[in-house]
Amino acid sequence: MTIRTPFLALCLALLSMPPALSKGSVGNKHDPLDHNHIDDLPLDVRQYVAGICKGTPVAQHDFATYSPQEKRWRINLEYLQCGVVGEYRRGNQCLDVDFVAEGTHFRLARKTYAACGF
Repeated sequence: MTIRTPFLALCLALLSMPPALSKGSVGNKHDPLDHNHIDDLPLDVRQYVAGICKGTPVAQHDFATYSPQEKRWRINLEYLQCGVVGEYRRGNQCLDVDFVAEGTHFRLARKTYAACGF
């Protein structure tokens, strides 16, 4: 009897607690085109993107990569959408640009057209 009473009390306590609900989601709701992929870039790079876009820019995840060893941002403009096609595409060629750190700013270091990666 002395063992059953604590066991019964434990069962009642566990049953009276609400069930834990998962706060996660089923599937990936992350939009592949996101303005945050641009907003998170340094100001100099964002200004360059704003200058070539004819509309509000959104980009895919692979749009920009940063190399800390080189202090270089590589921008793949084929993953950029501005509402209308900008000057960064010429047929199947897409503009790729690199920005390198110069003090607290980034300057355009390379600008070349290459085969689009999509």
